[in-house]
Amino acid sequence: MRMVPRWVQWTLAAVVLVVAGGLVAILVLSAGGGGGGQATGSPTPAPGSQVLTAYTQALRGPTSEGGQVVEQLLKPSIDEFDQGQVDPATFLDRAKGWVLSLQKVKKEIDAIPVPPAIASAGPLFDQAMDAYVHCAQVLENAASVPAAQRSAALDAGRQAGRDADAAFDRAAAVVQRALRNAGLPADPNLPDLTPSPS
Repeated sequence: MRMVPRWVQWTLAAVVLVVAGGLVAILVLSAGGGGGGQATGSPTPAPGSQVLTAYTQALRGPTSEGGQVVEQLLKPSIDEFDQGQVDPATFLDRAKGWVLSLQKVKKEIDAIPVPPAIASAGPLFDQAMDAYVHCAQVLENAASVPAAQRSAALDAGRQAGRDADAAFDRAAAVVQRALRNAGLPADPNLPDLTPSPS
């Protein structure tokens, strides 16, 4: 029996090691252990999803504050004033406070950098907050009109509030759509008029 030269043995051993290493690498990558995939079968978040999540988290404080002003203070006070449960001076003081609070919320929202993927949300939120401030100003004026004109002035305030709500819904829709497109859940703190099917 003829012996294989030592250099051939070493070459064959090196080739076997390289091939074996390549097979291991292919198996690991195909199982999702590399390249950014996950072995659990969970989808990989879309690029930019962290930016969207950070944006919605930054919105929570000011939108929560603004929501409290509108839903818990402004809207109930309209009916109280209309029904004579609140006098004009008290309503005027409240309305001045709403104007200041909503202007503050607007500044806070304007200060949050809007991700490029949802650039249109910035101007829409700005329009919505302008509309809420306008609503509060309409109600501030309603406190000063004669009693005979009060109901019409409050109706104008109610309509301004509905317009502001619609503007806010449009802004929120841009964010919710982007979250879904990125494979993320909708933000429960924003209006969601087109929820995904359950």
